[in-house]
Amino acid sequence: MAKPVEGGWRTLAFSREEAWVVHAALLDRVQTAVEAGDSSEGYPELDALTAIEDGRERFDPDEIAVIRGALEAYLRRAPPRDLAPGRAALRRTDAPGV
Repeated sequence: MAKPVEGGWRTLAFSREEAWVVHAALLDRVQTAVEAGDSSEGYPELDALTAIEDGRERFDPDEIAVIRGALEAYLRRAPPRDLAPGRAALRRTDAPGV
């Protein structure tokens, strides 16, 4: 469960394996959008990806929603090795108001 912090931000402490899967899911989502030529909303996944790469554990509600959406899409066709850590990461994004 994501822990609420000041200003609506939440702490998501992904394990190393979970962070790798979140990273893969976010990159996959950006690649899909680029290939489809859909940049109408920019690429909010890149903000979340930067946070993951920087080791940041605080995410705003929009970033959590982006991570959750990317994981949900990715896990439908993820390699078997990514399923368990991906599901664990997805559970971390579950929180009231997310």
